[in-house]
Amino acid sequence: MTKIKWFIQVNLRGIAQIMLQEKSLTGLILLIGVLYSSWLMAIGLLVANLIGTCIGLFFKKKYRVALNQGLYGFNAALLGIIIVYQYGLTGLSFVAIIIASVLATLMMHYAIVKKLEIFTFPFVVFSWIIVSLINAGDIMPRVTHPTAAENFLQEPTAELFEETLELVGIEYDEDEIDEDLIFATHGFGQVMFQGSVIAGVLFFLGVYVSRPVSALYGIFASILAMTVSHLLNRPETDADTGMFSFNAVLCALAFAGTGKQDGFWVVVATIITVIVDDFMISIDVPPYTFPFVATTWILLISRSGISGISKLLASWFRPKRKPPP
Repeated sequence: MTKIKWFIQVNLRGIAQIMLQEKSLTGLILLIGVLYSSWLMAIGLLVANLIGTCIGLFFKKKYRVALNQGLYGFNAALLGIIIVYQYGLTGLSFVAIIIASVLATLMMHYAIVKKLEIFTFPFVVFSWIIVSLINAGDIMPRVTHPTAAENFLQEPTAELFEETLELVGIEYDEDEIDEDLIFATHGFGQVMFQGSVIAGVLFFLGVYVSRPVSALYGIFASILAMTVSHLLNRPETDADTGMFSFNAVLCALAFAGTGKQDGFWVVVATIITVIVDDFMISIDVPPYTFPFVATTWILLISRSGISGISKLLASWFRPKRKPPP
């Protein structure tokens, strides 16, 4: 039972790592959010994450810490979601999930061995490759989400929500509630390709139970990213559905902290990631989470350089101690 519990926890941490968290409860809440939107995508997520975790078991014990943290599962998990999101769950898409998960996990293992911070880069690379190959070869048709069959939880949830509001004397207006919550939730939801307000709220709560400051910075980054996207004259439909804010949410989760300087880096990261996102869309390259990866790399290098320069300057201007007589 102990090994089974450990294995379940590791897989849930793999899901949590999509939001840069390590808490198994966070992973469970995120899984529920995907299940709420589409049980098909939830299956793709679980299968891919399981493959990544199992591959991690084959490596030496000195990499067991990374496995325990869920680092072997999250890139594969994202690939499982995007493949089902694009092509549904069929025999061919299942094979694509297996191949993509294995390749992304091996790339992640190489990064772990070399101690490289690559975040969701394996997911981005193999999404570009596999989606391009499938589309070029016309191997599988694209599907439209969501459908009633895969969203079986949404209708009873909406009814329960409406009845609860009416019990406390609040008039239910779905459009109004969507409008009020859109800035705060869709940025979280689109990290895992979910457009539902409820899924977005669940993702926010999943991060909040792990690290409240990260969740709150994520809300701020989502609003700021949509504001910047409007200034760039991007279509309101794209901005309002979180397409320009989910990378900003990931950047906020990466740089969030309790220090005064952390807020500055979250703002800078948000602005850069929206600009990168906008550029990639303008050249017809699917951004996925690459704007987050590129922005994080840029800022980590910049911060390292600034820190080195600051130390150098401090050493130059630090008063020299006189030797004792």
